[in-house]
Amino acid sequence: MAKFRADHYLVAQFETVTNLEKDATKVLEALKELPQLKDLAMVSKRLEMTHWQEIQGRIDIPEGSKAFWAMIKKEVTEREPYNLFIRIDVNAEADDIEAARAKVKKWIEDEWIPKIESRIPLKSAKALQPEEIYVPKLA
Repeated sequence: MAKFRADHYLVAQFETVTNLEKDATKVLEALKELPQLKDLAMVSKRLEMTHWQEIQGRIDIPEGSKAFWAMIKKEVTEREPYNLFIRIDVNAEADDIEAARAKVKKWIEDEWIPKIESRIPLKSAKALQPEEIYVPKLA
């Protein structure tokens, strides 16, 4: 079988955000339950009155991967309609690119989302391919 680049994004809205640092810690604890994720670290970021938490790490799978990066933020806006945004850079073995993408999407939906949802109530969660990400129109 061939290996294909099958990057995905996980976007989710929380039911409520009471404390950004505590909610980010809950996401980190959930991600630590996934055996494929290694070298997890959380950092706090601030820029122009906006505050968010980031979680970084790597994905250790036989097919190969680069890394993953997560952002947890309090505000949900039209431009960024989520509290949690995770970029998942992975390869997948399959007969074709569509099968590889389907394999990764199923992995995210079956393993990542339930782990996160077990720690923090979610209003919504989706595994998306790069072309499915909302891109606002620029004036």
